[in-house]
Amino acid sequence: MKRNLLAAIITCLASLSAYTQSLEHAVNEGVLLQLRKDISHIKSDSTYAMNPVTNFDCPDPSIVKIDGWFYCFKTGYPIKIYRSQNLCNWTYYRDMFPGPTPHDPYGDGKLDPMHTGAGSQNINYWAPSPALINGKLVVYLTLFVSMENDRQVVCVADDIDSPFHYVNTLNVGTPEHPTPQDGQYFLNDDGRHYLVYGDVNSKGNYIRELDKDGTHYAKGSEPHYITTAYEGGYIYKYKGLYYFYCSKNHFNNHEYTLCLSTSENLFSGWSEPQPVLTSESPDAILNGAGHNGEIITDKDGRMFMIMHAHCEGLIPRRGDYRPRPMILMELKDINGRLTFVDLKGNPTTHPTWFVRTPQF
Repeated sequence: MKRNLLAAIITCLASLSAYTQSLEHAVNEGVLLQLRKDISHIKSDSTYAMNPVTNFDCPDPSIVKIDGWFYCFKTGYPIKIYRSQNLCNWTYYRDMFPGPTPHDPYGDGKLDPMHTGAGSQNINYWAPSPALINGKLVVYLTLFVSMENDRQVVCVADDIDSPFHYVNTLNVGTPEHPTPQDGQYFLNDDGRHYLVYGDVNSKGNYIRELDKDGTHYAKGSEPHYITTAYEGGYIYKYKGLYYFYCSKNHFNNHEYTLCLSTSENLFSGWSEPQPVLTSESPDAILNGAGHNGEIITDKDGRMFMIMHAHCEGLIPRRGDYRPRPMILMELKDINGRLTFVDLKGNPTTHPTWFVRTPQF
């Protein structure tokens, strides 16, 4: 019954004129939020899904596909892992670390990649990004204590059910680059491995080659500058063009914006990042989309990207913090360039309430 209602509402909304939508924006947003709450306990329709696709806070989502399942890692401690078979219906799977605190993530007192000892410093675990490299599950993780004490580490597990072990620290904050953050893995079509990362409080975003296991930088490699300082940098190659997606403005604000820079060369020639997904207005309930995860292609060749966004009223605030559930957006080749599209396949520059369900 509710699936039929959802399909009917989608059809109704699609038929509205732009003029009517602008007049009834606030009303439609409120109706859509209530609909999202009403269908929160049922699975997405086989044709359509409604954003956000999670009912829980899911900041900085990043995914890896293993044996037909997508596993999502997200910012926070404990680092919780969720899984889905269609990118729409997510369930809790396990914690990345078994320990009770980020000071002692294994509960055995043996792992201290921040070298803080038993002190009272608060360690924040940010933007875990998983990748399958040579049969191992590798996770790049930002550990943040302060603007002067920040680093990116690598943890490895034999598989999704095995313990993760700290292997190496790739970047440590320095006076020149105090806050290396948000590392994401990129496999080039020449078989070489790279880490894309940013320094949001300093110089910019960079890419640097990794060794064949993805746990250390390749011997003799150097960081290559991509663009000015943005968050959540992610590279995807499509038809000979490199796409660098990144986010600007404060994550807790509706003005948080997903931007795009492109280049035909991995190490140079990047364009200035331009906004590609922004909030329609300060009053939009679904707003502040950004810090995307990977682009996934379904069996029909359709392309999708996960990211977080605000949906005021869906999840209770924690003080001034605005929760960031996951949303799913579709991309389409329009005139040879990847472009976000709405339910009807038309270009959009705003996060959409509805998305076609991927088919795998």
